[in-house]
Amino acid sequence: MIKKIFIVTVCLICSYSFAQEGSVSPYSFYGTGDQRFKGLAENRMMGGISVYTDSIHLNLQNPASLGKLKLTTFTAGASYNSLSIKTDVSSETASDITFDYLVLGIPLGQNLGMSFGLVPYTSVGYAVQSLNEDVSPTQLSRYEGEGGLNKAHLAFGYTFLKNFSIGAKGNFNFGKVENETVKYTEGVQYGSRIRDNSEYSGFDFNFSLNYDADLTKNLALKSSILYTPATKITSSNSRTIATLAGNNNGIDVPRVTEDVDLGALGLNSTYLHLPESYTFGLGVGKKYTWFVGAEYEITNSSEFKNDFVNTVNGTYEDGERFSAGAFWVPDYGSYASYWKRITYRIGVKNERTGLVVNNVPVHDFGMSFGLGLPMNGFSNFNIGVEAGKRGSTYLGRVQDNYVNVFISLSLNDQWFRKNLIR
Repeated sequence: MIKKIFIVTVCLICSYSFAQEGSVSPYSFYGTGDQRFKGLAENRMMGGISVYTDSIHLNLQNPASLGKLKLTTFTAGASYNSLSIKTDVSSETASDITFDYLVLGIPLGQNLGMSFGLVPYTSVGYAVQSLNEDVSPTQLSRYEGEGGLNKAHLAFGYTFLKNFSIGAKGNFNFGKVENETVKYTEGVQYGSRIRDNSEYSGFDFNFSLNYDADLTKNLALKSSILYTPATKITSSNSRTIATLAGNNNGIDVPRVTEDVDLGALGLNSTYLHLPESYTFGLGVGKKYTWFVGAEYEITNSSEFKNDFVNTVNGTYEDGERFSAGAFWVPDYGSYASYWKRITYRIGVKNERTGLVVNNVPVHDFGMSFGLGLPMNGFSNFNIGVEAGKRGSTYLGRVQDNYVNVFISLSLNDQWFRKNLIR
């Protein structure tokens, strides 16, 4: 059954995912856009922590978890994102619906597992306008962008020495980002437009090591170390410039358009420099009943650099994230009450994103909670809510107040089962 659902879902999602905008925040102007993937739904409900692993759920951030996988597992997720964008003088609201991930995990033996899938990783979707009356003549500027990065991954995990698991994941990054800048100057007949296109491709890798141990008969320890090395992916670039005339409907009409010879400038093929990161996780719990854990992540965001696009008013410093989360199952084996078999999850995160806008670091604080609803067998349906804020309105800056509602389906089955002939 999972095979049929997986094939149909792949066809539907692949036809849709690359066209989705996925972001409505002005912060997607920076870098390669907003980071869309922040873990599977089960992780996001617990503040994004990935230290918890078991034998029936996938954990895309922690490939070592695949060493414990016992059943073929298919998971897909989507979310509804509502955003209130505020400054000290105005506010706007926006929303969108996005596909979040599609992953299939397969156990390859007693202690070995693999997964592969597709994740829309970052998304660009902004439209910002500014009128500068502090200069003479007055200047009107408009900035628009769309696109983003996707990741197709292949991961393996292996359990050894009973308590240790190790894993590795390779990601192929691909996608396209378009940025456009339009400027009009008072008293000048024509405006100008610069349109930059970048097509990205290249690999990056993630590694993880888990250690699990029984502290007492009913209490278990889980710990993890995740590492992402710094890497470079290729950016194939093009640029056009144009003179514009606005018509009576307010539409920009190009008068003269010219392709820029980026080869002569050494910018037709450049690199996007992605930073390294370290994540340390620790937690304790009782099997099938409850778990409490926390994670600390360090990202060397100051290493991020785009050799083609120069970001206006934005720089990068090293970032960090602290997350904590928990779950509780009242009675995992209850037949009398469905509600006792539900998994209740809650989490919190506090993040210094690494982005600095107008010399002020951008922080992100959020809280989350959700339910894991049991289905037939070990399958489950997950629904969660995350609410928080990013940035601030200090000195005319932008604050995002967000509410994200996300759902996922996790289906389990047993493939490659040997049939007994009597």
